[in-house]
Amino acid sequence: MPKQAIVAALVGLVLAAAPASASTSEFGHTGSRDRVLKQSCHNYRYHFVVKAPTNDWTLETFLVDPTGDTLASGAFSSESENDRDHGRFRICRTNTVPGRFTIRAKLTWYRGSEEHTVWFKPSHFRLRAGS
Repeated sequence: MPKQAIVAALVGLVLAAAPASASTSEFGHTGSRDRVLKQSCHNYRYHFVVKAPTNDWTLETFLVDPTGDTLASGAFSSESENDRDHGRFRICRTNTVPGRFTIRAKLTWYRGSEEHTVWFKPSHFRLRAGS
């Protein structure tokens, strides 16, 4: 097989493995302010805004710590939440480190029997060491 054909096949595999829309802010966003990482376990509030094309949606949120591990998650739906609301991640000082945290969010909306999924652009906040 010619080298160009191999390269084209590999590029096709990479593109097929990537999500159609890697991340977007068109359908909503998440956010949280910087704070102190307190001793023991505490709830840290974050907000979300959903701009789904229909009123039938679910939102899944994932908190990623500075080491790349997923610490917590949340799930929300149009049946029980407003499209502008907040959630809380419970973080324990004993099993995490201060630094830059990332909120990843996956929105799924439904139109009839069709399901559509997009990932929001990740948002970031810092938890600095505290006493």
